Amino acid sequence: MKLPAAILLPFAIAACNKQDNAGANRMAAGNGAQAASATLQPGRWEMTMRVIALDLPNASPEMAEQLRAQPMPPPQVTANCMTPEEAADMGGNIRRQIVQNQANLSCDVGDQRFDSGQIRVSLNCRGLNGQPDQRLAMVGSFTGTSLQSAITAASSMPAADGTMQEVRIDSTLTGRRVGECNGTETQ
Repeated sequence: MKLPAAILLPFAIAACNKQDNAGANRMAAGNGAQAASATLQPGRWEMTMRVIALDLPNASPEMAEQLRAQPMPPPQVTANCMTPEEAADMGGNIRRQIVQNQANLSCDVGDQRFDSGQIRVSLNCRGLNGQPDQRLAMVGSFTGTSLQSAITAASSMPAADGTMQEVRIDSTLTGRRVGECNGTETQ
């Protein structure tokens, strides 16, 4: 199952180039403490990502006002085909997708739990090749046929004055199994 692009958005804000695979290689080795007993059912899943807040904590009052005036992006809905292998290792699947999409990061896994109906994943990534550091935390719950989580991601981006501006994105990810895969999924 491919994750919605919005979950990867914070990691894409400042890391657009893929020049070094050191971060991917480190993360592919995995975390030995990872729980492997996911109970999500394979099949077609409808996933909905909603950005609920975008914050620039150190922004000038003018920039903060401009940000508040902007509408939040519309929810992103995707249909994905979750394979039995992905269902068996959702924590590893999430980690691999983030790292594969951001080779300019060297990430360390903090919390990683995707079992017993609980979701808890945190990544702390050091930017490589001049890219800023980035953090992601995902907390939620799941059953065999549904999931819901809150995601907080933080990074930095260059401001107009040349300084680095912290960016925080809060979003929700919900999903439900809607049947068997039929080949029209976005994977």
